[in-house]
Amino acid sequence: MRMIVRVFLLTILSIALAVSAGAALRIGDPIEYELSLPPSDSVQVLPPSGLPLRVLPIRPDQTAQKGGVFRFQAALYDTGEFVIPPMRVALFRNGQIVDTLRTEERTARVESMLADTASSPSPIKPYREHPLYVKDVFRAFWPWVLAATLVASLIALILWWKRWRVVADSEPVVPVLPPAELAIRELNALAEKKYPDRGMLKEHFSEFSEIMRKYVEGSYGFSALEMTTFELGREFGREDLPGCWKNELLPLLRDADLVKFAKEIPTLDASRAILETGFRLIAETRPRIETSNETQAA
Repeated sequence: MRMIVRVFLLTILSIALAVSAGAALRIGDPIEYELSLPPSDSVQVLPPSGLPLRVLPIRPDQTAQKGGVFRFQAALYDTGEFVIPPMRVALFRNGQIVDTLRTEERTARVESMLADTASSPSPIKPYREHPLYVKDVFRAFWPWVLAATLVASLIALILWWKRWRVVADSEPVVPVLPPAELAIRELNALAEKKYPDRGMLKEHFSEFSEIMRKYVEGSYGFSALEMTTFELGREFGREDLPGCWKNELLPLLRDADLVKFAKEIPTLDASRAILETGFRLIAETRPRIETSNETQAA
């Protein structure tokens, strides 16, 4: 009789904390149950047959060895209205069932997880235009752009090299004239300018001085163009230089300085005479090697 009363009282005190009857659930949502159990070694929940119902794994801390509140969860895996009959909860001690409790009956409504869109399909999000940016194009095609740039640079370099080579090969080689021949050509050009007849005495004497200094520098290898006339006088005193430079050329260079800087005005005959003296000095002092080369060429 005591056993019957205890089972009756425990059944009356069983509480289900799952969603109340008629509440809408989704597939797999947990339905919570709670029972007050006497002490036992282990507990086993026996789900009803014929329903898409599954008892979820029971946590280890829910064993009822000392009795107390026992909680577990179940879940439905189909849609529709369901009446969940009372589930049996078996209590084991020493491997034997010593007691069986029952949960209360439940009613549950399970809805589909997604709305039915088969009748009127529509995109999840409205279409939005995306502008095209240069950085997007560059990010997609930068390897090709880099390769094209390298190829174009290589082609341009090859074309430039070929053109430079053709121009370099086509440039005429200007022969280097000996100092004496160059000086004679320049004296002839100076004579054709006829500076004295035009009253341009300063230009006449300046160019004559430069021509003769250049000839001296090219023939004997010292910087006659950079020296003053006074310095040239000391240089012309060397024993290895022709004496006519000191005795004849140096006075002409001094006269040119007077015309350029002291504004001295020589006569027309003296202006013309310096050209003849220049030709004669070049003929007397030109190196022997140069003279022999010209003779062989003739």
